[in-house]
Amino acid sequence: MARWTGTDSGRIDSPASAEWCDTLRLLEIRALKGDTGIGVAIYPKSVLQPGRYRVVRPEAADTSRPAAAVALRWFAETSIRGFKAESGAVVLEQAEPGTYSGRIEAFTKSVTDNAHVTIRGTLQGLTVRPARTGCVPRPPRPDSGAGIH
Repeated sequence: MARWTGTDSGRIDSPASAEWCDTLRLLEIRALKGDTGIGVAIYPKSVLQPGRYRVVRPEAADTSRPAAAVALRWFAETSIRGFKAESGAVVLEQAEPGTYSGRIEAFTKSVTDNAHVTIRGTLQGLTVRPARTGCVPRPPRPDSGAGIH
């Protein structure tokens, strides 16, 4: 369950999935209800541990471990509203092996304008499963010097 307030307000109360990508050392939590969705990515130092993960901008999360990234989107009357978190915290608590609960507080900015919303939510009964798709490292950037020459 998550609520957001600020320039816009709303809520989502939906079952969430939690998938661990061993290759990227990343826990991806997603909740969708209709056209509304929230995503939380947890980037531990190495293995997933209960604790407090500082929320950083999504593009910096992988290199700022331990960290978390949070994003939110919904369909408004005439547009898709998308927000990404700039700060906050995600707290993970382990209820039993492989099952987590926790809290989210994230301060976000719109990806299209100057709107801001604060997200507050809870996670309950998340059973972590191995990632099924998309769990592969990003290819090197063309300007990184990696690859065949």
